[in-house]
Amino acid sequence: MNSQVLDYTISQRWDEEIAQNTQMFFEADRLDAQAYNIIEHYSGDAMTWARFTEAKKLADAQRTAAYREWMRIRRAMRT
Repeated sequence: MNSQVLDYTISQRWDEEIAQNTQMFFEADRLDAQAYNIIEHYSGDAMTWARFTEAKKLADAQRTAAYREWMRIRRAMRT
């Protein structure tokens, strides 16, 4: 009985961590879409390009963090 409860708790923990990680990837997608919306009608001005570049950096950083977290979760699940 205790092993079933323990297994459920461990499984539930992984499900929660994966769900949080999925949200990190969704946030990266949202930030990426925002960045590309900035240059949707790009006319070549430096200010728009600078805004896009900063927004894209945020999106890329979020995606990198999500990927690193996913790799951490995968390694932890194997042990």
